[in-house]
Amino acid sequence: MRRAIHFGILVLQRLPWHAMVFLLLLLKTPLIFAGYAGGPYVLWVNLDHSSGKEWVDGVIANFATSKPVGCAGEWKMGDSLLYMKKRPPLINNELVEDVFLRKNRDQKKQLNLALKSYRDIDFRHHDGLDGVIVYTSEGGAKMMSLTTGKNKIESVAVASHGNSPVKEDIENAFCALLPPITRAP
Repeated sequence: MRRAIHFGILVLQRLPWHAMVFLLLLLKTPLIFAGYAGGPYVLWVNLDHSSGKEWVDGVIANFATSKPVGCAGEWKMGDSLLYMKKRPPLINNELVEDVFLRKNRDQKKQLNLALKSYRDIDFRHHDGLDGVIVYTSEGGAKMMSLTTGKNKIESVAVASHGNSPVKEDIENAFCALLPPITRAP
């Protein structure tokens, strides 16, 4: 064992300095990403009960998957996750309505706990979600968000009363409401 260590030191001493730097960078590369948390990982909930629900879902799905980088670099393809159909079992429409439409504080605690404790069996490298973005047409089309661990609900109107939202307004609201990464690396 001592002989192998001695031989390794001799080999390293004979390498040119640029090869040594390359070797050190190559060995350090896994360490560089050790504290990195991808994301954001967001849950999308559409509380619209009108016929326009599918259209809004389509706008969000297309926006989240078709652009290499969106939302001023905060939403990155292959790094960010949007949960639309696959939802944590503890988060249903009734819970989301209680939090976002009825302003129920106890339910907000339940929602925060469900977001924080979510585990995805397909992506075992992360624990929890960073937040939830909600669309509703109740009282005028708007989008709202809650960042995991926070109490404040952010809200953005995407259309005035009686008007339908346009694609660009929905995309801009999604970006404006995108929660920061709250999960630990």
